[in-house]
Amino acid sequence: MQKDLEYLYSSRKYILAAVAVFTVSFIAGILISAKYPEASEKVLEMMKVAYGGITALDPFGMMIAIFKNNLQSTFIALLLGLGFGIFPFAVAMLNGLVLGILVESFIKTKGAFFVLAAILPHGILELPIVLISIGIGFRLGHAVYLSFIRLKTGHELLHELEQLWYELKQGIIFYIKIVVPLLLLAAVIESYITPLFISGFLK
Repeated sequence: MQKDLEYLYSSRKYILAAVAVFTVSFIAGILISAKYPEASEKVLEMMKVAYGGITALDPFGMMIAIFKNNLQSTFIALLLGLGFGIFPFAVAMLNGLVLGILVESFIKTKGAFFVLAAILPHGILELPIVLISIGIGFRLGHAVYLSFIRLKTGHELLHELEQLWYELKQGIIFYIKIVVPLLLLAAVIESYITPLFISGFLK
């Protein structure tokens, strides 16, 4: 556990970068939805098409579907961070924009308390974990960039590949030990507990 905490601490600037990209995109999503409500309607329709089937499942089926979806998106964001961090940047930006649009739209139609009830129970755990995964993707992208710089100054290719493999291995170990269990817990909360908050609010 100590090594995991050390790895998390050493990744703090990359995680903060992920938080910054997400936050700016989230604010942009709110502003876009407020100014162009027709755009938010299109996003809502796209979300219904993409995820409407999940909401029709029983709680266990919903949990599996949510867990699988989050597992795929976070691991891909981490792994493809090797491409100079471009993909995790896009994931952070897209997630921020979409969430901002959805929040602004639902606040107008259902109110702020409904939005809190729908997001807070699982989001308080899920969102930080997603951003940590994106941050690790940034870290890997930065490691690749530094390796290219060092190769230009005469460093051996084999040594740089070993360094990159070490970075990737560290990221994957942290992902398996910390991210995966917490994503599962978040999926359980979203499937079994969040609906109770929503139904309690609607009564």
